[in-house]
Amino acid sequence: MTEPRENAQLSSESFDLMKQFAGQKVANMTMDLLSEESKMRYRSFYPCGDLLIGLRYHETKPGRVGFKMGRSLKIIDGQIVAEPRKDVQFTLPLVPHHSEHVYGFWHINEAQEMTLNLKLDDERRLTVLVEGFPEKGRKDRFAWYCLNCVAPLYMTEVETSRVGLGGYYAVQEDAFAVFNSDEKVRTCKQCGTLHPVAYSIFPWKDNPQEKEARSCW
Repeated sequence: MTEPRENAQLSSESFDLMKQFAGQKVANMTMDLLSEESKMRYRSFYPCGDLLIGLRYHETKPGRVGFKMGRSLKIIDGQIVAEPRKDVQFTLPLVPHHSEHVYGFWHINEAQEMTLNLKLDDERRLTVLVEGFPEKGRKDRFAWYCLNCVAPLYMTEVETSRVGLGGYYAVQEDAFAVFNSDEKVRTCKQCGTLHPVAYSIFPWKDNPQEKEARSCW
């Protein structure tokens, strides 16, 4: 056993620092995954310290909050790849990714994302999205590629750290308006395939055309 040093003392600097830590006023961050409060609070993204957290509920019979169960898709080496939904998934920076029936575009993030997939019961699954709070200069991109030959169709980018989550969704809505209103933009110049219209992560905002697109991709 190590004998205590007789002259061991806490410096005034360490004392002040420890007192500062103990006296901080911070909110307890807890989450009940099955509560209505959590379902509504995290249906987009919600800041938790240096992280953004989002909850996506997948159901066989989607309701007000839930989404239809679909595939996790990424574009890798010029091809659309269906990634198996494992317990934990990572999306590296700048990899275009799309979650079927949840959002109708390819998200290209400059930060890494972590996904936790949880089984709630036989009919419901939950995806927990975790990514870093947007640092200065970080850009998010909303992109569309031809679903047949993967040729680029359209893209808009936003500096999320500058405009915040509200601005992020405003730019996204503007991109939808351009993409959905012009079939020339949605038509692949390489193979002639017409892309379905875009849709947001908020299904209650869908018009009939967007609702139909959500059901198919």
